Amino acid sequence: MRGRNLGLILLIVVILFVASSFTFLTIQNDKRITPNDQFFVVSIASSPHINASNWTLRVDGLVDHPLNLSYDQLRAFPERTEAVTLDCVTGRSATAYWTGTSLDNVLGQAGVKQGAFKVVFHCADGYTTDLTLAEVQRSDPILTWGMNNVTLPVDHGYPLRLVAPDNFGYKWAKFIVEIEVVNYDYVGYWESAGWADDARISPISDWHVHAVLLSIAAVLGGFSALSGMRNSKSATIAKRIPAIFAKKYHRYVSASFYLILFSTFIYWSITTYDLRGAVFYTFHGRIALLTILFSVVGVVSGIPILGGSGKFKLMHWMSNMGAFLLLLITIVLGIMRAIGD
Repeated sequence: MRGRNLGLILLIVVILFVASSFTFLTIQNDKRITPNDQFFVVSIASSPHINASNWTLRVDGLVDHPLNLSYDQLRAFPERTEAVTLDCVTGRSATAYWTGTSLDNVLGQAGVKQGAFKVVFHCADGYTTDLTLAEVQRSDPILTWGMNNVTLPVDHGYPLRLVAPDNFGYKWAKFIVEIEVVNYDYVGYWESAGWADDARISPISDWHVHAVLLSIAAVLGGFSALSGMRNSKSATIAKRIPAIFAKKYHRYVSASFYLILFSTFIYWSITTYDLRGAVFYTFHGRIALLTILFSVVGVVSGIPILGGSGKFKLMHWMSNMGAFLLLLITIVLGIMRAIGD
């Protein structure tokens, strides 16, 4: 009875630790204001050095009044400061106070013509991206010239960056020199490489969902591993495992582990491919694939064991332990990507 209580307490502690860890990470990454020098940078090339006194913002295309705005003229628009989180499709996120003016203010002065469909952002480093007019109205993007109460740093898009709330970072154009309103389905830099044109962040596409699911799978995987070890032929090993990890639970916990793991992997693969046009482009993704492959071997080798055969017990144990360890590595790598290390 004492061993059973100890095992139950241990299991509860592990579950609470996992849940609290991800809650802490979520709050820290989504709410903490990140200093500019610690804010991650993603660019397609080295940052162009632009002299704001010579820079102009061209607003053209399907507009009634094309604009050529100087830096001072742009900053004369109604000012707005908001704390907004930048989420990268790779999993990193950081939050800053962004100061600028609503994109709608500039488009309103230019006058968008009937039939317009998209707003295209052309950047000094050759980067382009776009938002539909419907998305502009929904998310109310900011044309920013300030970050955390200072002038926008060079690597973060000086002199002008788009902040597109609730959109992944590749819509946050930097070093903007032209805003073009068009009536066709423009395809931007990363979008032309297969990335999703619709970069809106949803609970399905957000990394927190699959991170929590994988954490639950890790807890179940640990329970499954311990219950399997407790019922091994080695009495020395078995007697060291608390009674809560009983053989009668092993099948059900293992089935739950496989179900959550495979379902999460499939959903993650689909959403990642939809966003990036690829899945295993990172070490994190490749380790996740290895986790699944080891788990498949564990499932296949476990089927004969259910029928009473002990022929594949060693293979079953080794493949499942390998899958469990790889899953832990996958989670750690995911956390590292999320916090930007």
